[in-house]
Amino acid sequence: MKKTIFIAAISALSVSLTSAQPVAIIIKSEKVTGIPLREVNNATWNTATAFTIPVFPQNITTPMLTAPSVKNLKVKSINDGTTVAFLLEWTDSTKDIIVDADKFCDQVAIQLPMHPDTLPIFMMGNKKGRVHIIHWKGIWQNDIENGFRDVKDAYPNYWADIYPMAEKQGDGTNGKFAKDISALDYSKGKGKNFMPASYAGNPMSIFDRKEPSEECMAEGFGTLTTQTNQNATAWGVWENNTWKVIFTRPLVSSDKDDAPLTAPTKIAFAIWNGHFDNISGKKHYTQWIDFITQK
Repeated sequence: MKKTIFIAAISALSVSLTSAQPVAIIIKSEKVTGIPLREVNNATWNTATAFTIPVFPQNITTPMLTAPSVKNLKVKSINDGTTVAFLLEWTDSTKDIIVDADKFCDQVAIQLPMHPDTLPIFMMGNKKGRVHIIHWKGIWQNDIENGFRDVKDAYPNYWADIYPMAEKQGDGTNGKFAKDISALDYSKGKGKNFMPASYAGNPMSIFDRKEPSEECMAEGFGTLTTQTNQNATAWGVWENNTWKVIFTRPLVSSDKDDAPLTAPTKIAFAIWNGHFDNISGKKHYTQWIDFITQK
């Protein structure tokens, strides 16, 4: 009986992995003379073919997404022989760029296999099947555009008695001592002792972020690891109930952790809708899609 149940469970998983196959698509990166790094409406993008790709709710492992809110992702790609860029576009009626106890931000990621000839599982790879992931988050871009969102921004009426060892001490009168202190005032000196994640270089604890993206690698669920070298860029614009996000990275990279792109390969995508509490595994995904760079 137990053996029968086990076999049934494996069969059900196999159906889940194969039944949501998208239509046959080959994304082609078209050759151009220049890459618009942050201009989502630049005329250069008009020369690229738009590929509309269906996305699906992640319901293979917990936490699962039971109610999808995104149906399709539009993808364009261009390259100038040195840099390759992707323009991702999807419908989203709310701009979610704040994270709190009950708030989540909009996100999108691209995924590339390190060895497309031995293709790993599309869900973040598998053991000895590594994938290269570039991940953009709305909250990170908000930190760059509007400054790091500190406690006093989220909770303007908060109060604290003392902040020891901060670089900026204030004069201690009329509550200015507490209100004037920010996370950045702990970025050096002895104050680092009170910010262990920042002190250790945790990529989630960057207060002066320069790029709203992170390059990672993974070999399965729970193995996501930031890369030592970060040579990709990203930038998003929300307008007319639509997100447009540009990703760029070197076409030929000297970084051993970057996936190869000059030969035909595969690519996959993931989208998180913050308004509907999408976080972690609660996301929309695509399976592997053919990708070719035109020279």
